[in-house]
Amino acid sequence: MASPSDLATPMLAVAVITATAQLFGTLAQRCHQPRVVGEIVGGIVLGPSLLGVLAPALESQLFSAPVRSQLNLLGQLGLVLFMFLVGLELNLGLLRSRLPLASRITTAGLVLPLSLGVALAGLFEIWLPELLPGHRLLSGALFMGTAMAITAFPVLARILRDRGLHNQPLGALAITTAAIDDALGWILLAAVVALARSASAWGALGSLLGTAAWALVVLVGTRPLRNLLEQHYKRGRDLGPLLQSALFSGALLSAVVTEWLGVHLIFGAFLWGLAMPRYGPFRRRLELQLETVVLRLLLPLFFAISGLSTRIGSLNTPSLWLALLVVLVVAISGKFLGTWAVARLSGVESREAQALGWLMNTRGLTELVILNVGLAQGVISTELFTIGVLMALVTTVMTGPLLGRLGYGIVQRPVAGAALRAEP
Repeated sequence: MASPSDLATPMLAVAVITATAQLFGTLAQRCHQPRVVGEIVGGIVLGPSLLGVLAPALESQLFSAPVRSQLNLLGQLGLVLFMFLVGLELNLGLLRSRLPLASRITTAGLVLPLSLGVALAGLFEIWLPELLPGHRLLSGALFMGTAMAITAFPVLARILRDRGLHNQPLGALAITTAAIDDALGWILLAAVVALARSASAWGALGSLLGTAAWALVVLVGTRPLRNLLEQHYKRGRDLGPLLQSALFSGALLSAVVTEWLGVHLIFGAFLWGLAMPRYGPFRRRLELQLETVVLRLLLPLFFAISGLSTRIGSLNTPSLWLALLVVLVVAISGKFLGTWAVARLSGVESREAQALGWLMNTRGLTELVILNVGLAQGVISTELFTIGVLMALVTTVMTGPLLGRLGYGIVQRPVAGAALRAEP
């Protein structure tokens, strides 16, 4: 049995992280920024970039290796449950309704930054090879491309609501485009992780085929159960504790399966969320059971672990700061130009096309997930991880002011208890 002293430090660390995340998240909201921006900054503040500089003894004691291990477990649990809710909130009907235009925009918004990211990895291999320490350049290059191509659906949805755009044509197009981008991004990341974990392309193919088979089991094989759950709820029967526990346990077990298959545990949780009934009241009920503990307690622990891995002081040469500038230019221009150009060619008005380009440029939490996976797989260095975190912050922070310049100002204050997907 653990002694009281063994439990005190992890408990204190959780308390400090939770309070810091809420403080910085609230400050971000008051500055008209998504809450996730403040929570990421809070994680960086508690890490070696600030607390480790001002009070290194305190930082090393509060976040020692054993404590980090426990925090990482809790953070991964929060990430799994969040991905379950991501799948639960994905509106497949919305994808179908605006599929042609949104698909064209998404394709360009993925292919251009992905290609630029892969090319940038090739440049780093020659210029700063320490940024991509993995044995296989292809894995690092694909991680770079994925990081450049991704859009943070939750942050985008929150920005649209704050500016009253969620029920306008621009908001509908942006949400649909981001949802398709989100789904394709996770599929792309699954392929990249499988390649990074496998000794060969054939091994990666086996992991992907296994994951595809599991997706078929989850999405098709559970259809009778899905129909029963929906009918059960429509008859006025609430979700009892046993049924709720079974659904949440299913998300964890699905995560374990995809982890065993060699992809990543987040994909199993995402699939389980997709398999849930699409009936609105049922989905909202599940969200209410999880949103407080996930968003206010567990997910900030994931941000804190990311902050502890972010070492701004490691960018200690002009070459590394120049690399940060290059990453920012490639990330911003690739995503914006690809989205804007196809939107304009498809007949979208100039101002709306620009707004769509900036909206799709937000990265936030989704970028952190990719960066943490890349760091854990050893295909990117701590320096490149830090560069990626800073890029995620800059691209997210700049979206609001740029939309304001286009005339899309904030028309309502964030409402507590708003839909879960938009909260981060």
